[in-house]
Amino acid sequence: MLMKQKITLILLLFVAIAAKAETSLIVQPLIGDEQAQALSTIGYVKVSPDSLFIYSHSDMLLGKNAIKNIRHIRYGEPATDTAIDDVNTASCHIYPNPTQDMLIIDNADSDKAFIFDLNGRLLQTAAISGDHATFNVTSLPQGDYILLLNTQTFKFIKQ
Repeated sequence: MLMKQKITLILLLFVAIAAKAETSLIVQPLIGDEQAQALSTIGYVKVSPDSLFIYSHSDMLLGKNAIKNIRHIRYGEPATDTAIDDVNTASCHIYPNPTQDMLIIDNADSDKAFIFDLNGRLLQTAAISGDHATFNVTSLPQGDYILLLNTQTFKFIKQ
């Protein structure tokens, strides 16, 4: 139950930030194609210990994803066949994951990075200059964390 509350809080935070300017909630699985859902059709997001559920305003299930299979969640326009090359060259990558001390961010399309714990508490903020940044996470205890860069979210593990 606590995990559900943590992830729900984080998702609600991201929806509130992005709902004004962006059009879709996009879930990218570890394997396979991303799944996009127009924000205007989403009534609420529900999280169980093992799954993410997206429901319409009329309580119809719009999508379901296993938490362990989600690479990241972002807001924006879904990739199209004509734009796939642009998306691949500009997509952000974080590594190593899991990490022990430094988290590297490549192609960061953001000037700030935020790390949240799974309770939704902001733990660290860092300025990013250029497309490549290094984030020191040595002081974080072992566990799972969320990295927010503009409208992209990434889960990473601190060992």
